[in-house]
Amino acid sequence: GKLAWCLAMLGGCSFAAGFSVPLQPPLRGLASGLPSVDVCRISPRGCRSSVTRAAPSIYMSNDGGLLSKVPRPSLQQVAYGALVFTSGQNLLVDIFKSSLGRPALLDVCIFVVSAFFLRQTFAKVDYTKLDGLEKNSLAAQAGQWALEGEVPTHMGEYQVATFAGGCFWGTELHFQRIPGVVATCVGYTQGAVDQPTYQQVCSGSSGHTEGIQLIYDAEEVSYEQLCSKLLSTVDATRLNAVGNDRGTQYRHGIYPHTAEQAEVAERVLEDEQLKYSQPVVTELKTATVFWPAENYHQRYLQKGGQSAAKNAPETVRCYG
Repeated sequence: GKLAWCLAMLGGCSFAAGFSVPLQPPLRGLASGLPSVDVCRISPRGCRSSVTRAAPSIYMSNDGGLLSKVPRPSLQQVAYGALVFTSGQNLLVDIFKSSLGRPALLDVCIFVVSAFFLRQTFAKVDYTKLDGLEKNSLAAQAGQWALEGEVPTHMGEYQVATFAGGCFWGTELHFQRIPGVVATCVGYTQGAVDQPTYQQVCSGSSGHTEGIQLIYDAEEVSYEQLCSKLLSTVDATRLNAVGNDRGTQYRHGIYPHTAEQAEVAERVLEDEQLKYSQPVVTELKTATVFWPAENYHQRYLQKGGQSAAKNAPETVRCYG
């Protein structure tokens, strides 16, 4: 009975973690609200880049104050914490009663396993060990930008773009295959918590959405083409859902870094709206600090054997 209760508790919390309070549809008209002045600097790795200091988002689901920066526990953390507390309490009772039989051994197992997984949920992303440009990954550079609170507009001769299209594994591979896209990385954006982890974002408690950030050669591929590619991978009328993934952490969006990008994105979304009778709910918001995901998420589908070659014709399988 005790074991069944523990499993039911974990299962229930895991099931609930997949659902989040829906966000309201995004606002339009961002071009005039985007920063127009860039701050140029030389990055530690010697790549000249133009960056914009993080500015308040045009639309934020977590509003205001210092409390919005305080990480809220995920449902998994609550579940594991409850198991640690109850099993520890039961174990103390067993010790005081000198009853160290099978129930006590079960409490020990539940306590140790739950404590182990609880500790894992607090592990932070190690930004010093992220893949770099030598692997066609933007993760290491994006980590530097994030830690310095920067929202870049370009890196050397390349432009920077940020999108969200549901499960970031599939979204990244779609963009890896586009000629002119130089490097990509997956991560978390548009949330209220600094240095979020996969556990926090998956719980829907941090306000982030899974996204990708990339650098591209504007002479080979246009920002309009990139926006159109994103919309080809999602149903723009579905709020907080892409494919079988549901929750605010899977909302789709276009996050311009410049006023010029915002104008293009607005035009693309207006054209997309003409295809539907229902409203297009793809977010259009000013780019904010982008936090790279854990390194094992970077180029995940490519590492799993799917082709990242330019113009590769194979179907992208998000979990394959």
